Amino acid sequence: MARRDLLKEGILGNKKMLIGSAIIGTVLIIALFAPLIAPHDPEAIDLRNRIAPWTLEHPLGTDYMGRCLLSMLVYGLRLSLFIAAVVLLIRVALGTALGMMAGYFGGTADRLICRIIDFELVFPDIVLALVLVGTLGPGVPNLILALSIVGWSKYARVIRSTVISVKEKGFVESARALGASESYIMGRHILPNSIAPLIPMITLGLGGLLLSVSGLSFIGLGVEAGTPELGMMIKNGFGVFPGHPHLVLVPSALIIICVTGFTLIGDGLRDRLDPRKGNPFNPS
Repeated sequence: MARRDLLKEGILGNKKMLIGSAIIGTVLIIALFAPLIAPHDPEAIDLRNRIAPWTLEHPLGTDYMGRCLLSMLVYGLRLSLFIAAVVLLIRVALGTALGMMAGYFGGTADRLICRIIDFELVFPDIVLALVLVGTLGPGVPNLILALSIVGWSKYARVIRSTVISVKEKGFVESARALGASESYIMGRHILPNSIAPLIPMITLGLGGLLLSVSGLSFIGLGVEAGTPELGMMIKNGFGVFPGHPHLVLVPSALIIICVTGFTLIGDGLRDRLDPRKGNPFNPS
């Protein structure tokens, strides 16, 4: 009953989270089962069917190279989400590790890490990513590396401030008095009680990263040419946009839908995790 009430209050009772979860759930199913949904090879070129209209064989038509638009859309969504998820995982892991070290140990480690955080926060993430990926060149590995190096500082800053508060709690002092090691205290007591503020940031971050991945591909600094990816599809579609706007509008609409879904979930989580409104995810 407690779990059922928690689900009802935490998700079903929040329209933002409910709508966002439905959107992202559908998107994830499409991405995971892309090989079953896509009717054709997304990279198969058929110049005889360039910019073909919508048919049963090609439900969304074809692009300027005769590739199935639906297949490219499904696989492009899959790749864009994969890149965004990997980058976010690296950012959160790096930010959490450095934030915990700064907040828990303090002193020189705290000052050094805070200087690095301040430096990274001076420049917008996308500007640093542009410089890095422009130096490294296009490609999925380089794109992941460039986006992972930047953007972690906001997670580190939040974790640091939370850890500073949590480490003074009575249960931490009790564990230390019982002889628990620093690594045990950090892993068993500090981390689980410091991670909650990151939850809405993670979902909001996925939406932002999806835009960054697509944006870099759109300007030619993301995935390699010919790779089915949402930003690359928009770039290719602009060449024939006046006569065939759907080649740009369809992938653009999918990006907007995904970002909206992640934003709704993030806003819903932020509302539910607001201590002034009570936290149904951590009931006492």
